Amino acid sequence: MSQSTDNSWMVPIEVMLGSLYHGQVKACSISTVTDELRGPNGAAFKPKEISIGPLHRATTRHVQLMEETKWRYMREFLSRRAPQEQQNKRSEQRLRECGNDILKLDKIIIASYGGNIKSEPHELAKIMIVDGCFLLELLLRLEEFISLQNSSSSNNKCGANSTNNNSINDSNNKFSNDPILKYKEKVVSVLNDITMLENQIPFIVLKKLYRKVFPDGTHIDNDHRVANIVCEAFGYPRVNNSAGVHILHLMHLSTVEQDQQEGKLAKQQLFRCATRLQAAGIAIEAGNTRSHLKLVDRFDFEIGFDGRVLRIPQLCVKETTEVRWRNLIAWEQSRIGIRCKYTSYALFFRGLVCCKHDIELLKEKRVIVNEARKSNKELLSLFRTISNGAEYMDSSYEVICEDLNAHRVKVGTLLFHQLPTISWHWVRRVCETLVYYWGNWYKILIRDHIPTVWKFIGVLAAVALLVLTIMQTYYSAHNKN
Repeated sequence: MSQSTDNSWMVPIEVMLGSLYHGQVKACSISTVTDELRGPNGAAFKPKEISIGPLHRATTRHVQLMEETKWRYMREFLSRRAPQEQQNKRSEQRLRECGNDILKLDKIIIASYGGNIKSEPHELAKIMIVDGCFLLELLLRLEEFISLQNSSSSNNKCGANSTNNNSINDSNNKFSNDPILKYKEKVVSVLNDITMLENQIPFIVLKKLYRKVFPDGTHIDNDHRVANIVCEAFGYPRVNNSAGVHILHLMHLSTVEQDQQEGKLAKQQLFRCATRLQAAGIAIEAGNTRSHLKLVDRFDFEIGFDGRVLRIPQLCVKETTEVRWRNLIAWEQSRIGIRCKYTSYALFFRGLVCCKHDIELLKEKRVIVNEARKSNKELLSLFRTISNGAEYMDSSYEVICEDLNAHRVKVGTLLFHQLPTISWHWVRRVCETLVYYWGNWYKILIRDHIPTVWKFIGVLAAVALLVLTIMQTYYSAHNKN
């Protein structure tokens, strides 16, 4: 009996090998986040409103409800630049053309997801077309929307009091009927979702779809229009290349210099928190204190120390900051040979912040601007856990941290300033730690051991009985003597 000649099992391996040298695709570029990175805040990696690609498709009710919106956005995108009377016909024609083009990319799309996608080619192509057209239409609207929002608040400094009204289109009716751009909460959630590592589609898909609606005579490798739309929508400078393999990668390329630098094992390098640095006579100042744009996150890594003053550019904590930061770190940790700048930045702040006292000091110095109105407890948790699970970092702040750790304190400063400040700092830190563990113990006690009022009464009765038994034993022994 002849052996089977079915080599279908080899297809995923061939796909992965073929994608290694593809100009616009990186194998395994859309990977799942490790449990170690996901642990502190799993919600930062799971979409709440919009699923992009096959990894989180229809995972929650909210995601399912937004499917109709995606189809509406797709229709609007395919109808762009078409006469009113020919929109339906033109969109159908473009849809067929998109289907043929995307279906040819099935192998490199599968390679982008590590070769583990089980969807049938036509189903995968449908996901790419719907999600890709939705993303492009959303980005085009976001570009105009964010521009309008920023122009209305260009004179307001970051951290200024803002309205509590959830609607952000009171002064602008252009997006009053848009299911996403009508409310700030929805916009924030969608912005978070489309920048998550597990919620991406290959950038080449976006370029192919965009060229069907907006034809261009240049070769696709030299077409940077979609990359520039992404950069403008998120407030980054325009680029002269489109080397990004998806939106999150493009955001990293736009903010981190891609010069080769040898990575090293991630560890905390700064061993003096903000309070201890100030007590040692080091002044902390906020650098680049400029107004920030709404709904746009900018991380400025230019931290400097001249032997006396530590200058840290403002970190404006917005509602999108944590999700953006955690996913950029996850991207750095998923690749070999890229600079782990966001990871090193996170580790620097973890050393700078050890308790709420440090948070208050950095807010007072305007180094941290709490635009999201998070509590000090939430901010402390963010800085303590943002780098959890990271294995690699670069050497961006190695010299600065060594200088700060080695800074010598003058005798006068030591006696009259550092010792009192550090003593009070440690007292507050110990109190915070005790409160933290007491709170956790209390929550565990209520959740696991005293879930009902009657059990609580039973525990109190048992404690009272134990106390009475001890007292009775003591008095009995005392009377005998």
